[in-house]
Amino acid sequence: MKNTITYALALTMASGIAQANMAKTQTSCMPHEQALTYACMVNLSVHSKPVSNAGISVSADMPSMPMAHNMRQIIATPVAGLTGQYEFVLVLEMAGDWRLIYNISSPFIDRLHEPLVIGISDKSKQPKSSHDNTMADHSSTHSTDHN
Repeated sequence: MKNTITYALALTMASGIAQANMAKTQTSCMPHEQALTYACMVNLSVHSKPVSNAGISVSADMPSMPMAHNMRQIIATPVAGLTGQYEFVLVLEMAGDWRLIYNISSPFIDRLHEPLVIGISDKSKQPKSSHDNTMADHSSTHSTDHN
């Protein structure tokens, strides 16, 4: 019993340390030319350092309506002169709570989820939606070396 508790404690501590070393995203989106279309920029970092030359695709879904509103994957492209910054245009079907899903294919493999609220009625909050990554769902196939 003592060995089981010690193993469980060690496993819990190790997973906490591993999560601290994972990739993070921070996304900002601004209204684009048409309704429910947004020009977005995402900052990708590992250990608080920007990741350059990453392969990133983005999709979105509405957690409140599983499989009802799913956006196809699009490619995020690097922003010239801004290391770790990538841009994409997001076209959604409706306002509400969305989840951005980032699939990173290089220089490491990972999947990150980030919440995004679209269509807030308060005009003081409307022009820019920005969220720090709080729901990381790292795929089981990711590399442990994120450098």
